[in-house]
Amino acid sequence: MPVYRLQIAYDGTDFHGYAAQPGLPTVQGVLEEALTRRLGPVATVVAGRTDAGVHARGQVVSFSLERPTDPDLLVRALNRMLPDS
Repeated sequence: MPVYRLQIAYDGTDFHGYAAQPGLPTVQGVLEEALTRRLGPVATVVAGRTDAGVHARGQVVSFSLERPTDPDLLVRALNRMLPDS
């Protein structure tokens, strides 16, 4: 089972922190939604979390997939699907 690592950056102004919270926009929520649209259900694991309104640069997120995917194509697709923040 391949494991993928993403290094992400974001402006946290519009987010209620990293961790998913029902009914609130979070980094994990929008990231997993985009990954799921592209790959099917995906659960991420993060190295550290941020609070509401906190920005990040170089935060590491990983996830496993049943089948390999092209990392370069995935990054381009995620950059198109995710919000500018």
